[in-house]
Amino acid sequence: MSERTLSPGNIALSAFSVIVLFVLVAPILVIVLVSFTPGDLMQFPPQGFSLRWYQRYFEDPQWQSATALSFLVAGLTAVFSLVLGFLTSLALVRGRFPGKNALRIFLMSPLIIPKIIVAVGLYFLYVRMRILGTTFGLVAAHTLIAMPYVVMILSAALFGFDRRLEWAARNLGASPLKTLWHVTLPLLRPAIISAALFAFIASFDDIILSLFLTKLSAPTLPRQIWVNVQQVIDPTIAAVSTLMTLISVLGLWLVALIQRMAARGAR
Repeated sequence: MSERTLSPGNIALSAFSVIVLFVLVAPILVIVLVSFTPGDLMQFPPQGFSLRWYQRYFEDPQWQSATALSFLVAGLTAVFSLVLGFLTSLALVRGRFPGKNALRIFLMSPLIIPKIIVAVGLYFLYVRMRILGTTFGLVAAHTLIAMPYVVMILSAALFGFDRRLEWAARNLGASPLKTLWHVTLPLLRPAIISAALFAFIASFDDIILSLFLTKLSAPTLPRQIWVNVQQVIDPTIAAVSTLMTLISVLGLWLVALIQRMAARGAR
């Protein structure tokens, strides 16, 4: 092992990284362990092992209704943000028009502006439009916050795209639509899938917009967790939180796997 590897600076940096990682991961591990408690209260460490709270989640119609709504909204958000984000990315990367940089900054603004401000603004707008508490309104709001991720991913992919492949297809007689369908989209498939997964996760995990824009009688899964925390705190909340974390981790793992496979294919 080299002296550089054992230098005090590298040891300190490694120790600091481990501490930061532990601080970030420890709360999640606590929730996961609490979700398996056999008792009626949230305890750490748990006094045994049981799946009763997962069973309660799957048997409770209120939890299942909230889960179904979250998957529906997240799925629609992924579709809409992907279509709009792809068209926007094409315009930003290949288009030539005044104000393009200003438009790019405007599209990234949902990542900069606090989400609570966006939620309050949409609340008053939806009241005037009479779409407050509707699935369409929530999907539109989630599309707004998911679009920046889609535009960033697809724009990066389009910047690195070899347009000579498209030109070759056009020279061989393919129409612009066929070129898009048979050449452009297949080559962008890894980026498209990654963008869709990011949009899905951004919508599925959202709580702030859901608090302002959904009905109490038809909450999303994060809002249902919020309601239960306010009313009855039981380990079901830990079980649901664990499942939501698992879904997010699987989504990010799929993104990493797709990008790794795309990099191998490019080689």
